[in-house]
Amino acid sequence: MTLRMSAGLSLPIESIVETFAILGKRGSGKTSAAVVMAEEMIGAGHPVVIVDPVGVWWGLRSSKTGKGDGLPVVIFGGDHADVPMEEKAGQIIADAVITGRFPAILDLSHLSKSAMRRFMTDFLERMYHRNRDPLHLIVDEADLLAPQRLPAEGLRLFGAMDDIQRRGRARGIGTTLITQRPAVLNKDLLSQAEVLVALRLTGARDVAAIDEWVRLNADEDEAKAVKASLASLAVGTAWFWSPSLLGVLQKVPIRRRTTFDSSATPKPGAPRPVASAFAAVDTAALGSQISALTAEAAANDPAALRTEVAKLRRELATERARTPAPNPAPETRVETVTVEVPVLTPEHLELLDQVTDQVRVHTAGAADAVDAAVERMRDEVGNLARVLDGIRDATRTTPAAPTRRVQDKVTPVPVTPTVVPTRVSPGAGDVKLSKAQRLILTALAQQGVRTAKQVALLTAYSHKSGGYRNALSGLRTAGYIDGSGTTGMTITDDGLDALGDYTPLPTGQALLDWWKDNHLGKAERAIVDVLVEHHPRPVPVTEIAERTDYSAASGGYRNALSRLRSLEVAYNANPGVLALSDQFFG
Repeated sequence: MTLRMSAGLSLPIESIVETFAILGKRGSGKTSAAVVMAEEMIGAGHPVVIVDPVGVWWGLRSSKTGKGDGLPVVIFGGDHADVPMEEKAGQIIADAVITGRFPAILDLSHLSKSAMRRFMTDFLERMYHRNRDPLHLIVDEADLLAPQRLPAEGLRLFGAMDDIQRRGRARGIGTTLITQRPAVLNKDLLSQAEVLVALRLTGARDVAAIDEWVRLNADEDEAKAVKASLASLAVGTAWFWSPSLLGVLQKVPIRRRTTFDSSATPKPGAPRPVASAFAAVDTAALGSQISALTAEAAANDPAALRTEVAKLRRELATERARTPAPNPAPETRVETVTVEVPVLTPEHLELLDQVTDQVRVHTAGAADAVDAAVERMRDEVGNLARVLDGIRDATRTTPAAPTRRVQDKVTPVPVTPTVVPTRVSPGAGDVKLSKAQRLILTALAQQGVRTAKQVALLTAYSHKSGGYRNALSGLRTAGYIDGSGTTGMTITDDGLDALGDYTPLPTGQALLDWWKDNHLGKAERAIVDVLVEHHPRPVPVTEIAERTDYSAASGGYRNALSRLRSLEVAYNANPGVLALSDQFFG
């Protein structure tokens, strides 16, 4: 099966997933050439999507005379819409085309330029990420969407077009870019075309713009013959130039279109041709499909889900703060209580000092780390001693006469048993926190609800280390933190009192800078810079690796991705696709 462009030239069916550029001045026949390509591809049973900023492609639905059926192309938007279009529907329409596999016209003529860019950005990003079967995308007046001089609000759209133009073939997407001003079309896109279709061009800058393509794809001697003839080509005659894909350099008159010419220029004094018959499309089934896709998108919107989770967390924290701790019922009698409290005896401390000296001799570089470990152990001994004092005070001040003698028995235990969860009031005396405990409380005060693993990352401790777990246990026993280390911990009011002054986190860009300066390594910062550049578009992790010069399979790169997800700086928008948290853009 081939695509017949003229009596003397047919393109292979594989052209559906290749890249074309159709260049020609106004009235040279460039739109008709693209229509012939679309007719051939649709006739071969493959979906074609036409991006129509001007509103002149609707004639595909009618016959050449306008009195019979044309092709069953669904028209979104414009004066002949089967389905109305609005700027936020880009992803939904892309999903409908991908799943329905039908040809479509995206008539953008009723949208402003800004709305046009927003719609096409969402549409192209979704098309690139989800399409896998052969589909051809025709972009008329391509310089409107991807000019050589990109406006700031057009950078994300250009990124989406560049992805499709460079790597769309692997996703089953081919492209045809049409412009009457090749000098204005972005050269990064034009240079990626495999097939150049050149119609009549007269402007010196437009003819010169072809040189970029020639330098990358063709022979300069052949280029001289082509450029010399461009100004005199008849309407509808084109050079097909494909050195690598087709191995052809051929000048051909393109065959006439078989559908209604809705792009014809009105002639003065003559009635404008109109079409009275159109091919039928199943708009009811299409409406049901779009409704289902809309509901699915709303249910799975990552931003909405994250907002809901954050809302529920805030409500939970508010309710916890609002609910007073239950007052224990007064005891009528005092029972003998035996409390096993893990302590380090002087012998243990002496042994630790000896080990410390030995380690310093054999590993001098680790001395500071050993000192820090000993300091944490000494702090923990002090915390446990205060717990014991609290238990003693509670048993001494309990009202009512005891029926038998209260016995406080302290037994040194070499391992860590379960400690009776007795709360020590911070008002009972000066609060002494270890370095680890102060860092943990600061992290929870700044971050809100966090798991034990997340707090460990924030405080540079291993969440499996004994010192870190002991610090958490001491804070929980003292009533300074609440919640589960697995599902999320919070700092209590007593914990805030014990912590004292701390620096709240900044917001927006300043918050992102805080993360980069304090908690992110080189790889994480490079990944974040790519996500910021493309926000709010999610970026495949393979593309991030390519842009940051890391191997996507390396352990360091995968660990950096995992760390960003664990810290909730970024999240998986889809499997293998990463996006930056919305907290930095609120």
